[in-house]
Amino acid sequence: WVVRPFWDHYLVTGNLDFLRNRMVPVYKDLALFYEDYLTLTYKNGNYIFVPSFSPENNPGSLNPGCMAVINASMDISVCREVLSNLVEACELLGIEADNIPKWKAILAKLPPHLLEPDGTLKEWAWSDLGERYNHRHVSQCYGAWPGDEIDPDRTPQLAKAAVLANRKRVPERLAAHSHCQRALIGARLKDNYMVDSELRDLLEQGYVGTTLLCPHDPYTNMRIPDAQGGIPAVIMEMLAYSRPGVIEVLPALPYTLVRGSINGMLLRTSAKLDKLAWNMDAGTVDLTVTSQRKQ
Repeated sequence: WVVRPFWDHYLVTGNLDFLRNRMVPVYKDLALFYEDYLTLTYKNGNYIFVPSFSPENNPGSLNPGCMAVINASMDISVCREVLSNLVEACELLGIEADNIPKWKAILAKLPPHLLEPDGTLKEWAWSDLGERYNHRHVSQCYGAWPGDEIDPDRTPQLAKAAVLANRKRVPERLAAHSHCQRALIGARLKDNYMVDSELRDLLEQGYVGTTLLCPHDPYTNMRIPDAQGGIPAVIMEMLAYSRPGVIEVLPALPYTLVRGSINGMLLRTSAKLDKLAWNMDAGTVDLTVTSQRKQ
């Protein structure tokens, strides 16, 4: 989770020295952890993540004190991200040929995401653990944001399941990061309804002070800038989605934002969105993209 922004930095810059000297060593250390941690397997041969924790929630089918349980979907997604990115980096750089098969073997035994009977993405990939929707976090959607495992184009069923999980959440306390997280997940899933509603709450319900400080709780002077980077992140994600080889403009634009523009936004394609202007009444988009490398 903490390392993910540095992987995004590599995707934005395409800096192979950074990838080799900074990212690969960190991912290799994390891979060593997973090699030690993943020791138990289920009868189907998949690893069991135990103990496992979904921040900061507990299964609805257990006592509220049961926080460390089995197969939190976020734990599985983070492991898949770490090992997949490590394999991708090493194959690109032509290194770690002896270790790549080992990491791929671990990836092959990771448990899949599970869905509720109504198609909602489960927070714990374990059939006996029930959901608890009354919570501010939506950690099972890590694969949609900040990860890049789930999206409507490549994994439509999982994306629909994540949309349901995101929409069914009922925050049990007024925390700014909850609105940010749900809006960012919505943007990645092209759910402009969630982007619009959560962004409106942030801007209209006391989460932005007169000094533009964005506190944890609304209408307070708490010195915790909880949404400080969240609001601009939501705006950028709703205006442009990117991954290597793909740029999609206005993936989750709220219907009320008929006209607007943004300049100088970096993309996860070693490119820069110099200019993006849209006019939905006229049905036009004007954009200029500059690549930092030949591609």
